[in-house]
Amino acid sequence: MRTPLAWKNLTSSWNKCALASAGVCFAVVLMFMQIGFKNALIDSNVQIFTLFDVNRANISIISRSRYSMATEQRFPRLLLDRLAAQDFVTGSGSVSIERGTSKIQVLGFAAKPIRVVAFDLGAANLLRSPKLQKEFLVAHELDSGLVDSESKPSYGFSRDENELSKQQIELNGKLISAVGFFRLGTDFNSDGTILLSQAVHARHFPWRSPTRDPSDLVDIGFLSVATSRDQSLEEVAQQMQQIAGREAIVMPTEALIEREKAFWASATPIGKIFTIGTLMGLIVGAIICYQIQFTDIADHMSEFATLKAMGYSPGYFWRLVLSQSFYLAVLGFIPGIFVALGLYQVLAQYSGLIMMMTWQRVASVFILTLVMCSISGILAIRKLFSSDPASLF
Repeated sequence: MRTPLAWKNLTSSWNKCALASAGVCFAVVLMFMQIGFKNALIDSNVQIFTLFDVNRANISIISRSRYSMATEQRFPRLLLDRLAAQDFVTGSGSVSIERGTSKIQVLGFAAKPIRVVAFDLGAANLLRSPKLQKEFLVAHELDSGLVDSESKPSYGFSRDENELSKQQIELNGKLISAVGFFRLGTDFNSDGTILLSQAVHARHFPWRSPTRDPSDLVDIGFLSVATSRDQSLEEVAQQMQQIAGREAIVMPTEALIEREKAFWASATPIGKIFTIGTLMGLIVGAIICYQIQFTDIADHMSEFATLKAMGYSPGYFWRLVLSQSFYLAVLGFIPGIFVALGLYQVLAQYSGLIMMMTWQRVASVFILTLVMCSISGILAIRKLFSSDPASLF
C-alpha cells in the first residue's frame, strides 16, 4: 500500500496547512467577488425577463435603435399588433419602462427618481409566477401599483403591506397607492421599481407618446408562439423579422437575453474591469501558492534529495507536487465558497443587486483555483530538479 506522501507532507503541520489554505481561500473569495460584481451588473440588466415564462413569452420585439435595455428607444404598438395577428401566435403582451421621467415621493421623504414598469393584461398572462399575476390583477382593478421589495429604504416605502396601502405616495405629482410587493431587484441605474398596469401608467406619463396615449409606444413586446417540428423558434423569429422590417428587432427571448449579457460583458468598460479584477485575484493567489509550495519544498529538500538518490523518477515528483497542489486547492476552495456565499447575501440585501452563485460560476472558480495552484506547483518544483542530492549530505 502506497503512502499518500503528498497529503502527509501537506498536513505534517496543521498550522502551516491552515495558513496555506487561508491564502488560497483569500484568492478564491477575491475571484468570487469579482465574478459576482461582474455578473450582478450583467444580470441586473436582464432581470425584467426573469418575471416572464420564457417558454411562453418565447419571442421578443424591441426597437432596432435600442442597443441595450438601459436605453429608452421604443417601437409602435401597431407593429406588435400586426405580428400578434399571425396564425401561429397564441398570445402577446407589451411592457413599458420609464427611468428618466419618473419621480416618486412618499409623504415625509424626499422625492427620488424611480424605475416604473407597466404591463398590459397580455403581458400579465405571460408572467412566470401565478402569485405575481394574481397580485398584479388585483392592483390593476384597484388602480394601484406594486412596489419592488428590493427598493432602497431611502424611498420610504413601508415594509408592511397593510401600512404600505395607507401611505400617501405621489408619482410625477399625482397621487397613487401601492397595495403589495413583488421582487425584481435594483441595478446600476435604478434604486427601486414600481409595477403598474398600463391603464394606471397612462395617467402619470401622458407625454410618453405624441398621440397622447402612452400605450401606443412599446419598450418590449412579447409573443407566445407555437412551434412545430418543421419550424424552429429561430426560423419563426426570422419570418416575423421580415414582417417587422427595419422598424424593430425580432428574436427568441433567450437570444435577446444573451445578446444583452454579451453587450455588457464585452462592449462596456465595466465588464472588462471586473474581468481584469478576476485575473488579478488569480495572479495574487498564484503568488501566494508559489511561496507556500516553494517554502515547503525548501524545508523538505533533504527528504526529497533522499528520494532522488534512491532512484525515484522525475515523474514521481511531478505527481507528488501536483497532488499537493490539488489538495491545497480543495482545502482553500471549500471555506472560500462559504465565505463568498455569505458576502453575496450581505451585499444583495444591502445593495439590492442580484448576487447569484450558479453552478457554472462555482465550476469556473474551482477550475481557476486548480490552475492557480498547479501553475504555482510547477514553478516551485524547479528548485527540486535543480538541486544535486550529493550536495545536501
